[in-house]
Amino acid sequence: MKIMTAMYTFRRGGAYDRFIMMLDALLERGYKVHCLSLTPISIRHRGYKNHTIRLPGKMKDTGFAKGIVLFLFPLYALWIGRQEKIDLFIAFGTLYAFIESIPKWLLKKPMVTFLRGSFAFGMRMQGQCRILLWLNRWIEKVGLFFSDTILSVSPTLLEETRRKAGGGKGVRWKVLPNNIPPIPIPKKQDISQMRKKYGVPEGAKVLVTAGIITRGKNLELLIRSLPEIGLPNLLLLVAGDGATEADFQYKAFLKELVRDLELGNRVIFTGWLEKEELWKILHGVDLFILPSKSEGMPNVMLEALGCDLPCMGSNITGIKDILIYDELLFDPFDEKMVANKLRRVFFDAQYCSQIERLCQERKVAFIFDWKKKVFEMVTGAF
Repeated sequence: MKIMTAMYTFRRGGAYDRFIMMLDALLERGYKVHCLSLTPISIRHRGYKNHTIRLPGKMKDTGFAKGIVLFLFPLYALWIGRQEKIDLFIAFGTLYAFIESIPKWLLKKPMVTFLRGSFAFGMRMQGQCRILLWLNRWIEKVGLFFSDTILSVSPTLLEETRRKAGGGKGVRWKVLPNNIPPIPIPKKQDISQMRKKYGVPEGAKVLVTAGIITRGKNLELLIRSLPEIGLPNLLLLVAGDGATEADFQYKAFLKELVRDLELGNRVIFTGWLEKEELWKILHGVDLFILPSKSEGMPNVMLEALGCDLPCMGSNITGIKDILIYDELLFDPFDEKMVANKLRRVFFDAQYCSQIERLCQERKVAFIFDWKKKVFEMVTGAF
């Protein structure tokens, strides 16, 4: 079977990693994959072909680049689809479903669409105008309309999207959650060296949050809560970085907030980290926390559970599907609630033990072979 897919991103976050896992799952089982992208996505496999539209570096994150994706990718996909006799289209999000809908329709081939989260929410966080927000909603509806099978990362997201889409006659709706990948346990000296590298004092307690630094991550909530907890040796480690100009402006705002609150070295920005380095951090801190306003199903939280690290997060779709229990969730707009919960974690041993037990229980639910599952759900429908 020959498969066509696409990826337009310069953000190498959890969604990108999961996309690569999907490609590996198909290639390992003998399928041929054609992938459209603006920047090279290198996979060493004889069944893989990457078709790139190269742009100058300065144009990569501009409206022009996005226009290229929306208007040239469909034509390019149609041409390749005809030349290569593509059997199946895979869209890793509703934007990609829109891009692939024209070749899918003209070539009369099925399409599987993955629901990973809300693209519209990200645009709202960037302050996009109403016309662009309307256009985005229209793009999502078109992408969903032309999909034959829709695989949602969480049951809550599936139901929300199905209500907005109005059902869709003949569409198969399924849930495929993310999993916890195999994570090696680092040596004690590696963890010790990691703490020294980032300036963590001996005996300090450490919160960690991680991901692409965008306004939707709501990191100011953690920074404002930190002095209210009443633990002077409690540090916040922010692992990750921005990808767009808006992201870097937000990061500058966070650093200014740290200075205004006179937190000094209690908030540490690590920059972008490779997986192995991040996993060392997750093995060497006290609590993972994600205060996002919107998520799909965050891979980094699953990785934290996989490192046996207690977790807390916003009571929103995606995070709620992972953590479930009220003890592990908080209102992402309530600084006092966050401060109170964190205070209990570090001052109430019984409550802390309960948090650890609940997180261990949730960890078990996400240990499965995701590659096997995605292959079965993608190919088994046709």
